[in-house]
Amino acid sequence: MDKTEFYKLLIQRYKNKTATDEEIEVFFQLIREGALEASLMDEMGIDLGDIVEKKPRARRIRPYYAAAAVLLIGLGIAYFLLDRPSTALTESSLPLAANDVPAGGNHATLTLPDGSRIALDDVGIGELVQEAGVRIAKTEDGQLVYQTTPYAATGADRGSEHALHEISTPRGGQYQVVLPDGSKVWLNAGSRLRFPAVFAAGSREVFLEGEGFFSVAHNDQRFIVRTDGQQITVLGTEFNVRAHPDEPMVQTTLLRGSVQVDLNNQGASHILKPNQQAVVDRQAQTVRIEEVVTSEYAAWKDGYFTFRNTPLATVMQDVARWYDVSIDAGSLPDKRLYAVLPRDVSLATLLEMIGLTSGIEFDLKEGRVSLER
Repeated sequence: MDKTEFYKLLIQRYKNKTATDEEIEVFFQLIREGALEASLMDEMGIDLGDIVEKKPRARRIRPYYAAAAVLLIGLGIAYFLLDRPSTALTESSLPLAANDVPAGGNHATLTLPDGSRIALDDVGIGELVQEAGVRIAKTEDGQLVYQTTPYAATGADRGSEHALHEISTPRGGQYQVVLPDGSKVWLNAGSRLRFPAVFAAGSREVFLEGEGFFSVAHNDQRFIVRTDGQQITVLGTEFNVRAHPDEPMVQTTLLRGSVQVDLNNQGASHILKPNQQAVVDRQAQTVRIEEVVTSEYAAWKDGYFTFRNTPLATVMQDVARWYDVSIDAGSLPDKRLYAVLPRDVSLATLLEMIGLTSGIEFDLKEGRVSLER
């Protein structure tokens, strides 16, 4: 369901007098923010002038996102408004309540081959390093960009493994890097990517730990992503790799193009087509191929958690990594979640959203999340 469909459903429920209190509040909130255009209202048979002065029924108003969540609970999925007007009151503009935790953000550290480290949060826009024909710069939109000249030494000339650069994100951090060949990588929280400043002739090879989304620039050289126990080979494509060392499975999800997945200790190769996912069992060293809704596995780089029949334990693992908190996993019930949730809200707000869809109430105290007793 896209945003326009969401708006139409909301308008139709208001028109039919079937909207709940929460849906009515969302309806009037959207009108106040100018999100419901007159043309859309006309299409749905409602005169905006007739209702602009009306007020929603008095009630205890939940946070805006939480109210929006209630709309589609009856359909089995919580859908939140993803594109908020710039003039709207956002969660980040509100003071945090006691014990609340802010959302993660763009935080990363660049480690150079000589061991020197650059905290990317602390440096300004512009050139950071220039050596041997390689220019490393931080852009206004927070990307780390590698640019090379024809005189740059190749990865082979630089000593290969010992000349790798590393960008790492902490728990509660994410970052985007543009590699020397123009390929783009989005790193999720608690991840690291190692790569040469200039790729060697004949191959482009990077090493990933954690989760990254890759948009690979097409050329005649193979692009190889190595994770613990497997390698992924492509020419030009878009895919997501989730390979956290504390998780038993490694997931490679293909959005566009084609990739080949190989286990390090087996000769068999597995070719993925778009909308397929390879799931590698680390311990058993087996691979299964599944058909999936690939957008769900890439939504994190656009600012959303997306869960479809996802075990609550997995949901909370992602929450813990993004907000850098601990979870009392032993107390979690065996439930599954359907939801699309924004990643830019505070933890208390996110937990309320999850509670609306799961019926679970959480307690947040001193950086630890547990179930309310």
